[in-house]
Amino acid sequence: MVGERNQAYYKKYPEDIQRVKNVAHYLQTEEVKLPSGGTLSIPRLRQLGIHFGFHGHIDVVHDVVLRLASDLDNFGYFTRPTLNQFEALQPFDTLPLYVLIHELIYLQGNNASKWSADRIMKEYPAFMNLSTSNKEPIYFTGEMIYPSMFSDYDELRPLAETASILAHMSDWPHLYDKAQLANNKVPVYASIYVDDMYVSFDLAMETAKKIKGCKYFVTNTMYHDAISHAGRSDELFRQLFQLRDDCLD
Repeated sequence: MVGERNQAYYKKYPEDIQRVKNVAHYLQTEEVKLPSGGTLSIPRLRQLGIHFGFHGHIDVVHDVVLRLASDLDNFGYFTRPTLNQFEALQPFDTLPLYVLIHELIYLQGNNASKWSADRIMKEYPAFMNLSTSNKEPIYFTGEMIYPSMFSDYDELRPLAETASILAHMSDWPHLYDKAQLANNKVPVYASIYVDDMYVSFDLAMETAKKIKGCKYFVTNTMYHDAISHAGRSDELFRQLFQLRDDCLD
């Protein structure tokens, strides 16, 4: 799904293929410090893709890319207002716990994450292309955590050793009691988004069917942030309350 959202981004803004490459080329030769003390690296630039799964945020990413590229064209460097705007889209300096346990919350049994997103990405050639000279676009990444974040984000740097220890831990309890979920007596009403970039549609459907009494609203007209989106939340809650009020035999 992250790949599909990249394709949607570059289809809407084909000029950004070269703009992103120009920015990446500059980052290959220059060390760019952000106002907070962090580093604007190519991996950090690509992490803007976390926004691709939100309503209207393809445009948000485009706006930042356009400003970065325009700064290079006009000044030969990135201005502080542009760097401030870039940094505002990446709040990980204030979310250290989120970064530390993001992969761990999915583990169970004798498994270690071993930086799973970083490992698995190597299996997808489109995401490994960082060339600034060919015609293939540089893909953005999604809601993933990478080892490089503990050097690129100033507040995360002191946590690098802790993050490495956690990434190699392999003694985790089971996440769910499937028998209890199958015997659930608490009404559950859920929304499942066909084009959710953050939650696999197939896994969401599989999970919902394992919970006794779970009713779900499935849609391809909303994204992951519908519950907090001003233009979508009213419709979402209307659908969920309708699930509560309807009786299905």
